Amino acid sequence: MRSSKQNPINSRNSNRSLTRRATVMVCAAMLSVGLCGCTTSSDGTDSDDGLGGAKLASSLQAYATQLLEADNGSMDTEQRDILQRVAETGEVSVSDYEAAWQRYQTCVVDKGYNRPQLLTYSNGIHQANSETMTAEQAADLTYAEKMAKDYDACMIAHVDGINALYMAQVANPNLYANHDEGAVDCLRRGGLVPKSYTLEDYREDQDKMAHKSDGKDPETGLDMDNPDVLACMAANGYMFTHP
Repeated sequence: MRSSKQNPINSRNSNRSLTRRATVMVCAAMLSVGLCGCTTSSDGTDSDDGLGGAKLASSLQAYATQLLEADNGSMDTEQRDILQRVAETGEVSVSDYEAAWQRYQTCVVDKGYNRPQLLTYSNGIHQANSETMTAEQAADLTYAEKMAKDYDACMIAHVDGINALYMAQVANPNLYANHDEGAVDCLRRGGLVPKSYTLEDYREDQDKMAHKSDGKDPETGLDMDNPDVLACMAANGYMFTHP
């Protein structure tokens, strides 16, 4: 299993990029964000847990409302209806989450591709595994671009908003806008790292994993054999795919 880091969501218009573009092999690996300096909490004071505290929204309800307002008409009716319920109740149901991913898979098949396989983590989070292209398909730039566009359209229409909300619900309840902060918070709350494990530690560990040269897993503060560690990371912007 290999991984690539997704950029954090910092604005309404980038919320839809949460999981897409890593679904097909033609997409480029995203760069890790750089280290930041002194962080502050949402009220402007220094955070005593080392996390900045900048938030996606004030609540899951507000986050859902924000996603609805940012939609330019690309979401299907089912997804908008689910987001409206979350805006009212503050909760994404498992059944709604699963149904959204099923609609995504059906959408991809309807566009002429194989049914996407989903990676599922211990917290229930799904990620779409990358589609394998033939050598001929990979050499055809027009085909590759169309494939990426089709997958992207299916993700936007059926999954992106619901997925963003569900990931926050299960692994980023403080709604940290920076995915690295959300991951560290998740790891600490789950007892998967010491309370002293910092944002800088996490970013250094990511850098080690991204730049291993001998094919062996580097020594880090993260137990990558623990499925709950992978689940925290996956729900906070880290994309894992099978080689």
